[in-house]
Amino acid sequence: MTTPRLILRAAVEEDISILQDLVFGDGEVMRFAFSGTPMAGDAAEDFIRRFFTFGSSPTGFAVLTEKPAGDIIGFAGLAPCGALGADDFEIGFVLARRAWGRGIATEIGEAQLVFGFEQLKCGRLLGLVDPRNAPSIHALEKLGMRHLETIADPRRGSRGVYVIEAAAWRRRRAE
Repeated sequence: MTTPRLILRAAVEEDISILQDLVFGDGEVMRFAFSGTPMAGDAAEDFIRRFFTFGSSPTGFAVLTEKPAGDIIGFAGLAPCGALGADDFEIGFVLARRAWGRGIATEIGEAQLVFGFEQLKCGRLLGLVDPRNAPSIHALEKLGMRHLETIADPRRGSRGVYVIEAAAWRRRRAE
């Protein structure tokens, strides 16, 4: 998946330590992600190996890089999500600090919506966010996603569930 500034690509072995340093090991980055605390090296490596795509799978997390140099700035992807009791997909993105405040979440989020609706033929897509994470909420709202409810996720704590239906997304794109 590519955008004007970004490339979302499958992970390779060399990415594990870089993601640990830039994302998983940074308390400020992880404050609102997953359980809200940094992951130790072994836990981060285990997470990456279990949930990232290292091959051609169209879903799962992938490494987010910035053009033209290909510097890693985080990760993103579409992951299965049962938060609403259906077989939905959740768009997700976690950005290294150096990528904050530059519209990157919105840019990769829009690419994920295109992929989910046009390639995967999803009827709706979700975004789950810690209710205290104002920048991520703002990005989801800019993507046209609307707050539906707040849930207690057993692994991640309180999460606002944001939703966009395929028909609403298509209307938004036609405007």
